[in-house]
Amino acid sequence: MRRVLASGVFASALVLGVAASPASAADGLQRAGVSSTVPDDRYCAVMDWDGKACFDGHGEWFYLLDDYDDHIPIAIRWSHRKSNGTLRSGVIYSDRGPGVWTSVNKSFEENLFVEYELCDFDVTTKEAYNCVGPGWGPT
Repeated sequence: MRRVLASGVFASALVLGVAASPASAADGLQRAGVSSTVPDDRYCAVMDWDGKACFDGHGEWFYLLDDYDDHIPIAIRWSHRKSNGTLRSGVIYSDRGPGVWTSVNKSFEENLFVEYELCDFDVTTKEAYNCVGPGWGPT
């Protein structure tokens, strides 16, 4: 009986571990995770010597790439106005270092737009600064 129960628990954990994580509706500050995909450049509306900020409306993914080895993390500062006029906004940052694509999956109201900027980010103060942009993408 223990062996069957243990196998069932292991199988359940395996299925849960493989399932895709849901899109995040969280606003405010989020740390981007290392991305397993690289976005097409057409989704990267904001680029400068610091890096790239991208938004893919198909699945609503933000991507960040730090291109400059200055030991300063980068961030996306984004905003989304819903059809009822409510404004959502937040900051997604990456402190993973240069050459590493990072991403966060969001959930937005469909058939609208997201505006975003590429910024430097201070991990201590949690502030995005020195921003360039904006870029925008359809949801």
